[in-house]
Amino acid sequence: MINENADLPDDVFATLPGSGAVMNHAVAVDSARWKRELSARGLPLVQGKLAGTERIAVTRKDVFDLGDRTPTVANAFQLFYYSLAWGLGTRAPRLRQRLDGLAAHQEEAGQRLVAAWALVRDRAPLRDGYRVLTTDRGAGRIPWFGPAFSTKFLYFAQGSEIAPKHIILDQVVSKNLRMDAWPQAPTAGWWPETYERYCRLLCRWADQASVRLNGARRVRADEIEITLFRRHRSNR
Repeated sequence: MINENADLPDDVFATLPGSGAVMNHAVAVDSARWKRELSARGLPLVQGKLAGTERIAVTRKDVFDLGDRTPTVANAFQLFYYSLAWGLGTRAPRLRQRLDGLAAHQEEAGQRLVAAWALVRDRAPLRDGYRVLTTDRGAGRIPWFGPAFSTKFLYFAQGSEIAPKHIILDQVVSKNLRMDAWPQAPTAGWWPETYERYCRLLCRWADQASVRLNGARRVRADEIEITLFRRHRSNR
């Protein structure tokens, strides 16, 4: 169980990167591979900077900009591609299996992605959009698109204009929370209510950090997430 009343760890506060560093957080992506694999499956082709044939860098801001678009099936596939590409990087492990699963359930996947995106846009309870993409036991409803990638899609679906409430959760972040707020954190398969509690905790920690900065700036919850992802403790 996540302790939502836990205080912001001092080491996390001391290493907050700032919102600019979060938005500029870049991951290298092999555009040619994406183009080749999508074409082979008859899936809608990727657009924008990822549509070329070079190795490029995709930033969080690049993906957030897609989240500013209208939630349509066509736009949802682009947001899906970019959030997945940003999460997988150049190695893109099991990309073929992931795209096979998408191609085999293309219509359903499009409907789910749009529905989840619309719930995010409507400021629905945090667990609701997550539940569209995952089961109540924390398994992905779209094959090979599990809970960690579901949280990435929801995160980027918020767009660039608002402070994020849906926050990325993966096995690295969950492990790095064990000492402070989540002693028995699982590394996969988070339930919708668990995901919601996690997001509330990080938003609360962002508020605490803002207070500790004496109003110098407003801390975003994704600053907490990226700091937890990069956190190193030999005794965790």
